[in-house]
Amino acid sequence: MVNDSQDSLVPATEVAISAAFLCVVNIGIIIGNFLVLIVVWRTSKLHEPNYFFLCNLSVADLLVGLIYCPLLIASVIKQSWVFGDPLCRAHSVIVSASLNASLMNLCAISVDRYFFITRPLRYTEIVTSRKTSIAIAFVWLHSIFWAIAPMFGWGEWVYEESTATCKPNWNGEGLANRSYALSLGSICFFFPVLIMILAYSMIYKTARKQLQNMQIPGLTKEQSTRRNKPTKTVLIIIGMFCLCWSVYTVVSFWKLFAVLSDLPPRLVRVGLYLAVCNSCMNFYVYAVRDKVFRKGLRNVFFPRRSLYYEQKNRSNELSRAPRTMPTQSIGVDSPASRKTLTLQTTV
Repeated sequence: MVNDSQDSLVPATEVAISAAFLCVVNIGIIIGNFLVLIVVWRTSKLHEPNYFFLCNLSVADLLVGLIYCPLLIASVIKQSWVFGDPLCRAHSVIVSASLNASLMNLCAISVDRYFFITRPLRYTEIVTSRKTSIAIAFVWLHSIFWAIAPMFGWGEWVYEESTATCKPNWNGEGLANRSYALSLGSICFFFPVLIMILAYSMIYKTARKQLQNMQIPGLTKEQSTRRNKPTKTVLIIIGMFCLCWSVYTVVSFWKLFAVLSDLPPRLVRVGLYLAVCNSCMNFYVYAVRDKVFRKGLRNVFFPRRSLYYEQKNRSNELSRAPRTMPTQSIGVDSPASRKTLTLQTTV
């Protein structure tokens, strides 16, 4: 399967830039995703289904950083695959499983956020640890099945000269190869993306409705901002995923449906490198936007400073707290107000 032809050599400058870029990305993947696992493990407040899915996402990304990316860097430098056919096939399996697992985890996170925001009072009943474990097991069974299907005759792997790696053949001939490529694109990509679109559409519809019903002066902006921040964080992660995988997806589906499948080799390489880059994005998005995760990160590296900030924030909250709580003037004790506050503070 591997072809060591040097007919399409890449310019030395592009090789150097690509290798340097992938090295930086690989370091970011390993450090960032290991930190996710450590912070979630060390922080009890992060022992929740949403963060379990994040850990599962980090495991999928670590497969890219520890196995796939180093071999890809070697291929970029050598401009050919020098590790033999079996490892080339394993290379394809790893990237396929990681991609499918990442997308399915993002889909699971969107469903989790849907219940978290639209069913806040029943969330702990709907999303349990047992259901989360089952969902994580399904994610990996689903991903591994599609990654190893060519081993059993459904679909095939192919060596791609433009990237010097093996990958699923999107342009294969025959019913088995075409049906596999079409099923891989529809079931493993479009279906999860459709679920995410529907879930977040319902989330924003619920958010707008709740914001319209909020009538308590002085609490609306602060609580609505805190309430929407987790959703925005996940949306940014999904947006980064789609951005990084968009070129690779367009290239793959072009090969699947276009009569003329030849594409510029540089475009194919850019699509693959951007796809690999996605595996280092999730940690930095969470570290910047998630307050609880950021606090857990400080606890891991700077426990004394974290304790100082915690005491400082507690004293500031006590100093800002009113000595008397007006009840009748703003209707806090009314049933409708209690319901609104419950929905806000749950998120």
